[in-house]
Amino acid sequence: MTGCGRRFAVKAVVACLATALGLGTTAIASEAADNPLQIAIHLGYHDTVKLGEWMPVAIDVTNHGSDVDGTLEIQASNSFGGKGGPPGGSAVYQIPLSLASGATKHLRTFVSEDYPGTVDARIVASGRVLASQQTSITNTVSGLLIGVVSDQPSALDTVATVHPGGVAPSVIHLAAADLPDSGLVLRAFDVLAIDDFSTDTLTDGQRNALVDYVMQGGSLLLGTGGSWRKTLAGLPNAIVPMQATGSVVLANAAVLGNVTGVEIATGTVSPRATVWVTEGGRPLLIEQPTGAGLIAMATFDWAQGSVSTSTAAATLLRQVVIRSTYGNTSGSVLNNVSSGKGMPTNSVATRGGSLSQSLGNMPALDLPAWWVIGALVLVYVLLVGPVNYFVLRRLKRRALAWVTVPTIALIASGGAYGASLITKGTSVLATEIAIVHVQQGWDRAYSEDYTGILAPARGDYDVALSGPQAMVSPIYYYSGNINDPNLGAMRVNTSSDGITLPNMSAFTLRGFATEGITSGPQVIGQAQLIGGKVKGTIKNVSSLNFTDGVVFAGNTYQKIGELAPGGTASFNLLPSTSASFNGNPAFMQVYPSNMSCCGAPPSQSTDAERQAETRTAVLSTLPINNFTGLPISGSPMVVLWTKQPFQQLTVNGGHPRTYIESAIVLNVPVTQIGAGAMPAGVVSGRIIDVDANLTPAGPPGLVLADSGSMTYSFSPAIAAGAHLTNVTISNSNPYGAKFGGPNSSTSVKGQAWDWSTSSWIAVAYLDNGSTSIPDSAVNPATGEVRVRLSSDGQFATGFLSISGDVK
Repeated sequence: MTGCGRRFAVKAVVACLATALGLGTTAIASEAADNPLQIAIHLGYHDTVKLGEWMPVAIDVTNHGSDVDGTLEIQASNSFGGKGGPPGGSAVYQIPLSLASGATKHLRTFVSEDYPGTVDARIVASGRVLASQQTSITNTVSGLLIGVVSDQPSALDTVATVHPGGVAPSVIHLAAADLPDSGLVLRAFDVLAIDDFSTDTLTDGQRNALVDYVMQGGSLLLGTGGSWRKTLAGLPNAIVPMQATGSVVLANAAVLGNVTGVEIATGTVSPRATVWVTEGGRPLLIEQPTGAGLIAMATFDWAQGSVSTSTAAATLLRQVVIRSTYGNTSGSVLNNVSSGKGMPTNSVATRGGSLSQSLGNMPALDLPAWWVIGALVLVYVLLVGPVNYFVLRRLKRRALAWVTVPTIALIASGGAYGASLITKGTSVLATEIAIVHVQQGWDRAYSEDYTGILAPARGDYDVALSGPQAMVSPIYYYSGNINDPNLGAMRVNTSSDGITLPNMSAFTLRGFATEGITSGPQVIGQAQLIGGKVKGTIKNVSSLNFTDGVVFAGNTYQKIGELAPGGTASFNLLPSTSASFNGNPAFMQVYPSNMSCCGAPPSQSTDAERQAETRTAVLSTLPINNFTGLPISGSPMVVLWTKQPFQQLTVNGGHPRTYIESAIVLNVPVTQIGAGAMPAGVVSGRIIDVDANLTPAGPPGLVLADSGSMTYSFSPAIAAGAHLTNVTISNSNPYGAKFGGPNSSTSVKGQAWDWSTSSWIAVAYLDNGSTSIPDSAVNPATGEVRVRLSSDGQFATGFLSISGDVK
């Protein structure tokens, strides 16, 4: 009986708790439903998010109550709480909100997250939260993200079914209003396609964003055909490979599967472009490298009825996507494939974390000038000695010296302390590191700026940035109290780029990163391969004075001296891509410091030591020839240093004491290869076709393929009248031994395209070695070499390049 009573009591308690929880849940749901302010959030493009890139956050706010004047706050979760990364700062993006009763407002901002998490939206007025809503990031893209801008709702949907490299692309249809005014936001798309769309409806900001997107390394796909006027009318000439002047109708297009009645655009092909598919001598597909990116143009309309249903056209579209992604020499897609899902992204927050040590390594406050100290000592001696004596003697009160001397000492000490506190003790210290990526022929540049703030006292600090509007991001921290909720906290006013750093502690670092498009300093570089060496010049046509610089050619480098405005510097390097994975890469050898190579770091760095550490940290973030830190290409990359800041900042209305280090980065292509040896690494292979499933795994830069083939093209810029012979293909693996997965094949078959017979011929391929190529596999007109690797099992491809003799 007692047991039954106990069981009854337990059941009663459980029932009460369940009832209470149910009532509580009902109350919460009722409260949310009764709130006159309703918030709806949509993340990314059609709720699809690409981690590590800036994604739009669209918010619809509906007001069923009284008028509201407040602030809409958007906050993305950071990596605290074991989300897979180091401690990251937390940014709250603020949008002023004024909403009348009965009104609905659509707002948009952008956030970036490296790990799946949540995004919170809340409306705050007078310090009180009026409404809030949270949504989770559930649909992330680990493969290709392709944006399509077209008046046809199903245009290029075929891309989602062709599976380039075994990857199912995510196709996102964009309206004109979805296109941002920033090329940084478009960077999330591996390919951006425009087909049968009235581009003259785009704003100037959207047109500039398209150019910036391509110049930064994006891939643009244009479809024309009978709607060529409509599609090309509003596009800048810089991103149009062919100036169309008319159109013709093909009776039969064999390349497209013998479809009939295909209308194609005609015109003048740009001298920088290459026609790689023709029909009856007329261009069908054109490619043009522009800046760091690539533009592919189809002279037909992919959405035209007979083309859109053609199997041959779908196969051709698959190859276009492959050439525009895996074959884009910017290397971003290959980095994503080799890293795999869940691996750290190369976002500005991640790079900022790599620089956090340098941001906190600030110079000590300078001592006052020697003459100031000398003047103070002299005044003190005069006051204590002669002045004090003569005044007391005149007053006939020399006995008071025992009072006046300590009084003068106290007053002098207090005055000196007060003066030092006013001039030095309240100074905010700041470190600014700017990395500006310039492209020849582009008057704008991509700029990434990293700022560290060291405050002298506790409190909130308001940072104002001047210049073009930029995207503001927190950074990762590898030091400090990770349990501190304010570690890296920041509030960003999206309308002014004003940044508030709340609750800062004295003498602790708070950092942030900004990235945007700015007016780029004009630097011109040219390089040739002569006698086996890369020789070239760099000319400074900007108004900046560069203190010095360095030129990389694979794993070799050459320092250059000061480069004044209008000045020219030359370089002469023997390119080398050989490196041990366990050894120090070239960027760590350029500026040796105690931190990188030479003993324990001192407690207080000298200016030279600090500069060396900062520069080495900057070089470590650069994608030196596509893959950070791995010398896979011998093409020159120039880094010039200046003390000129690329953003002006004030803290609490004043200018902080700032340490500045800015790097200007320029990749210089080898435009001509003259007589002599052509070493490996100068001409790298470009992927032009993949008939295999690519596995997102393995070390960065190495791609694993399953039972299929990969085709590479090598296009050396051979000087007129010369020809290439004694060609070998080098498969370089900086990790050392041959690498493969659990199902690795022991046999990888190599083939080369024989231009004399227009067929594939077998070659004795050596994995992680050099493979001889017959002269018949060298295009006699252009010097191009094509190689296909295939296997029945899993195989890894390394960094392929060609070597040979130019005669």
